[in-house]
Amino acid sequence: MEVGNKSNRSPLDRVLGRLDDLDEVNLGILVQRLARERKLLETVFDVIRDGVLVLDDKGFLTYSNQQGRTLVGLKDNNSEKINIRKVAPEIARALGMERAQDPSYPEVVMREMQITYPETRQLRLYAVPIERSDQKDEALNKAGLAVVMTDVTEELDDFNAKIESEKVSSIMDLAAGVAHELGNPLNSINIHLQLLQRNLEFLDNENAKAKKSLHSCIKEVQRLDGIISHFLKAIRPTDPDFKKINLLHIVEETVRLREKELHAKKISVSMEAGVREPMIYADAEQIKQVLFNVIGNALDAVGESSVIRVVTGINDNYVFAKIVDQGTGIKKEDISRVFEPYFTTKKSGHGIGMMIVHRIMRDHGGEVGIDSKEGSGTIVSLNFPRKSIRRTLLESTESNDSN
Repeated sequence: MEVGNKSNRSPLDRVLGRLDDLDEVNLGILVQRLARERKLLETVFDVIRDGVLVLDDKGFLTYSNQQGRTLVGLKDNNSEKINIRKVAPEIARALGMERAQDPSYPEVVMREMQITYPETRQLRLYAVPIERSDQKDEALNKAGLAVVMTDVTEELDDFNAKIESEKVSSIMDLAAGVAHELGNPLNSINIHLQLLQRNLEFLDNENAKAKKSLHSCIKEVQRLDGIISHFLKAIRPTDPDFKKINLLHIVEETVRLREKELHAKKISVSMEAGVREPMIYADAEQIKQVLFNVIGNALDAVGESSVIRVVTGINDNYVFAKIVDQGTGIKKEDISRVFEPYFTTKKSGHGIGMMIVHRIMRDHGGEVGIDSKEGSGTIVSLNFPRKSIRRTLLESTESNDSN
């Protein structure tokens, strides 16, 4: 009968029974072992990426790991006498602990939420009650709550970025379709205008005005066709065709493409070449698109009779081009958003120009930087690596093979 009673005892009762049989020496050894195991567990908890909080039945912290303290804004390791309602009221509300007395812990909490202190973060909460083994009454059985907090801010940002990328891709596909559909009638109009021009050549000089108008129409149609071609090349990502090219020549060609707009606003472009031949490994057409977009932004930002400076040169790591204007500049809070799709400070802008610039520069292993002050102007820096990506990869592969 006595044996049966022993077998029915709880694990805790059996451990406590053994403790009664320990002498002072063995008890000291056990305490040291428990202390070492506690220290080991605390070390493990402090290196994991999840935050861990243990609350008592009144909502006071009884344990917190390093990440847990960071997420709720606690700097001191000593978390005694700190109530979760005071240090992290948003988490307390998520756990159903609004009342000062009787936290009324739920069975299990799983929730995603946003906290704003000490900084705005997105958390995934998982909380389970800690139960007393000495209470038969279920209402009195809950001794507290163990809370695991996972910071999913970056995960959410990556997800949103993926959604945004897919949205951009869909818009680009739509825009490409529209541009393609516009290109067909433009080609037809261009052909018919050229036929009319040929017929007018045989008429007398009284039709000089008609000839001039027709010539203007043909030039405008060709200009529109060129814009659509550039647009289609820009929004349909293709692998760069790397060749050794002179950056200065590409700048000059791009300025000529903008010649009509520059003339209309009486704007001059000052070319300042640090070296005669700033050679880069790049796709000429794609770099032309980059410069076309950046110079276009400078054109829109400056007033009439202004000067846009284009400075080219070489430093230790890069061949660079800087486009400098003294226009309206960009607000401080807007600079970080310049490369975002659809973001624009222009009334009639589409918000993809600088996004395309960023993408092309990235594909070339280069960098694009913006220094701007509202009311003072903007400097856009385009930095190209002095070696092509392909050559760098090849050299790296050859080096690894030799090792």
